[in-house]
Amino acid sequence: MTESMKYYESIRRKYPETVSKDQFYQIAHISKATALHLLQNGLVPCKDTGKKTRRYTIRTDDIIFYLIDRELHPEVYRAPDRWYQERSGHYNSRVTYRNELTKLSEEERANFRKYMEDEFCQYGDLLTVVEVAEAIGYCDTSLHRWCNAKKLKSFNISGKFLIPKISLVDFLVSQYSFDITRKTWKHTLLIKSFLDRLDTTE
Repeated sequence: MTESMKYYESIRRKYPETVSKDQFYQIAHISKATALHLLQNGLVPCKDTGKKTRRYTIRTDDIIFYLIDRELHPEVYRAPDRWYQERSGHYNSRVTYRNELTKLSEEERANFRKYMEDEFCQYGDLLTVVEVAEAIGYCDTSLHRWCNAKKLKSFNISGKFLIPKISLVDFLVSQYSFDITRKTWKHTLLIKSFLDRLDTTE
């Protein structure tokens, strides 16, 4: 988990917020044909300008989402053989794991909670918005909005939110969190790591 986080952080530090198709296939270690398949079929979100050169713009975060999910669902991203044989819009929906999370049994949800508690065991009992933003990747604006809406329980002390660690765990295992359609790559990696572990115990 820690090594994966370091790897994806290194990608974010090395590359700008958006990259070209050529940079995408280099980052992902895939062929140009595979990169084109992923972009044209909406498997990796991109901005398509329709131009002949530098046609595609891809968010670095969306490449990280792809790398994370490819480990769990490689078959989703596999192009049919004819795609390669034939080669001698804006941002689409991204990976959310909403279906997988919603289908968890009561026992699996309890295990998910325990997993999240273990992931945040190194943090103190009360976290600042900055600490939570660093931990799960959401911006301050989103966290403030969730605190104000009581989706993420917190204390407002002198105009600053303090979030109990247990409340952060409650939030991450809630249906509201499952339903977030634009999850950050850090949030997605937490979910994927748990689902990976779940698969190995079945």
